[in-house]
Amino acid sequence: MFARKGYSSTGVEDIAEQAGIGKGTLYLYFPSKEQIYLAALLEEARKLDAQSREAMSAAEGWLDKLRAFVEVRLRYFDEHQDFMRIYMTEFRTMCLLGKPAHAELHRLTERCESQLAQMLAAAAGRGEIRDIDPELAALTVSDMIRGLMERRLRQLGRAVGQADTEFVLDLVGRAVGIRSNDDKL
Repeated sequence: MFARKGYSSTGVEDIAEQAGIGKGTLYLYFPSKEQIYLAALLEEARKLDAQSREAMSAAEGWLDKLRAFVEVRLRYFDEHQDFMRIYMTEFRTMCLLGKPAHAELHRLTERCESQLAQMLAAAAGRGEIRDIDPELAALTVSDMIRGLMERRLRQLGRAVGQADTEFVLDLVGRAVGIRSNDDKL
């Protein structure tokens, strides 16, 4: 309901009707519409975080780890567009309005970006990429992926797909100055 109608246009009555339960029953579990929204958002954000971190941990080498991160995020977007609408709305709201994010949502976002930053710092330490600000690079990668998702939500241009993953990897690879001929994008 939040994805279809937006937060402000969605009433608790709408949610209860969609769930096939009474409004009073819904209030037994959630004291407010905001709590329903937050619960839906956090449940999916936890899944996305776990899948991203797991895929990165399983991958070998910095470029494969980056690929895993990008692919998981874009695949999750394709499979969970309703969630991505409310997630991106919340993310944009907190950025544009200076509104603080829910503590756990903020922690999940930072945790994945921190994993990216650590991976990039390690690659720089091994001389596989040039010395960069790993935190800024991780934030930039996250922003690029959100941009691809937003474009898809607005239905501008072509669909998010493998070509988008390759584009991100190529762009990041060029930015960090890949040092080995073995790293092929």
